[in-house]
Amino acid sequence: MPEAEAETTYVDNIFGSVTDERVVYHPNRGWLTEGREEKAPLSHIASVEFVISRSFSNGILLILIGVPTMLILVGVMFILFGYCLLKGTPTVIVNTTDGNREIMKGWPWHREQAYDFAKALQGRIRPDQEVRLEYVSSVSVGTSRHFLNRPALFVAVIAVFALVIWAIVWLGMLFGLTPF
Repeated sequence: MPEAEAETTYVDNIFGSVTDERVVYHPNRGWLTEGREEKAPLSHIASVEFVISRSFSNGILLILIGVPTMLILVGVMFILFGYCLLKGTPTVIVNTTDGNREIMKGWPWHREQAYDFAKALQGRIRPDQEVRLEYVSSVSVGTSRHFLNRPALFVAVIAVFALVIWAIVWLGMLFGLTPF
C-alpha cells in the first residue's frame, strides 16, 4: 500500500497559499475587501505578475483635503489613504490558462507578503524565471480601461469638498458658532 505524500506548502499568507500541487488565492482582494477564495491546480496558472501601483495625484489630493479637516478627525482618514496611494499598493495579478486575470491588492505594509506569494507561485509554474517587479502609476492596474474618467473624477472631488464643508459647518453649529 503506497503512502500518501503530504503536500509541501511554500507560502501561506493573506494573498493565498502555494503548495507543490495547487494554489489557493483570493481574487478581487482589495484594501477593504477580502475577496473570494479560489483553488486551482498549478497547471491552470499561466503566469503571475507583481506590480506596485501608485497614484501620485490622488494621494496628494487626499492629503490636501485631509490637512484642513484634521479637526473633525475625517482628515486622518484622508491623510492615511493619501499616504497609501503615494507609498504604493502591492498588486498580484494571476493569469489563468482560460484567459482570466485575477487581481489581488494589499495595503502598502503587505508588500513583502505579496512579493513572497508571487515569487512562490512563479517558482512553481516557471522555476527558470524570476518575479519581475513593476512600478506603475495607475488607478486601474490589470485592466485596459480607467474606471474614473475625468467627468466622474470631477464629480467625486466636488462631492468630497462639499462633504468637508458640510462637516466643518456642522461642527461649528455643534459648538454654537452658527452664522445663522
